[in-house]
Amino acid sequence: MLDDVLEKTSSSAKGDAGNGFSLRVAVATTGERVDLHFGHAEAFTVYDVDAGGAHHVQTRGIAEHALNEDEDPRETIYRMIADCKVLLVAKVGAAPQEALSKIGVDATNMYAGKGVEEALRELYAAKKSAVEDSAIDASEFCLMHAMLRVADLDRSIAFYTEKLGMTVLERREHKKNQFSQAYLGYGAGMTIELVQNWQREGAYVQGDAFGHIAIGVNNIMRLCDRLAAEGVPMPRPPRAQRHGENIVAFIADPDGYRIELVQAPTPEQTEALEDAK
Repeated sequence: MLDDVLEKTSSSAKGDAGNGFSLRVAVATTGERVDLHFGHAEAFTVYDVDAGGAHHVQTRGIAEHALNEDEDPRETIYRMIADCKVLLVAKVGAAPQEALSKIGVDATNMYAGKGVEEALRELYAAKKSAVEDSAIDASEFCLMHAMLRVADLDRSIAFYTEKLGMTVLERREHKKNQFSQAYLGYGAGMTIELVQNWQREGAYVQGDAFGHIAIGVNNIMRLCDRLAAEGVPMPRPPRAQRHGENIVAFIADPDGYRIELVQAPTPEQTEALEDAK
């Protein structure tokens, strides 16, 4: 049954209908509202939504679409709603949300508790508007934090507070998801989020995608002399950049993450740099 649906509706399922914008949407519902948790739903109601409204396609049950009795229900769900663009649920965990995203299905709880018809109408209007108006109003956007996974949270907190003068702004213990979390910063602006996963053993592999975080400082020479005296790894001691805009140095935290220290040169340093050219 599902294969027939996929074949018949492949164009409209992902919002590319020939006669205008449309969406195929799966809803976790007991009937009239978006009221079921992703993991508690035994079936999902599928709609095609276009300018004319929401049109019921079918209700797809997990039991009838499972390949066998041993198949993980989540795998069954991923397969049976793969032709949908959006999944509306009352609640969904991060793991299934990311798994669905990989197959092109946006799972969201932003319409939880609303009537199904109202939710579908609002969803359609929002998605259609986003397609038609690509301009982004970033007037109130801001960078908030960068997250680093660490092997020992207390050790990392000690490094960032004692070596770099940060303050612990917030700390939480997440028993259900087995991790500890702390936010550190200088009281305003962007912060660093440190996360220690309790089940993790051994150091993290840095890889070659992550570069560094940067911190603006003053008196960089004195700071680096003190850090070096305390044994902080310093792959790049302070030096003026090629065009003399800033003086930069690189240090490494206890997990090996690189931190760029940046200071604008003083007038005296600027003059010395100009003389050296």
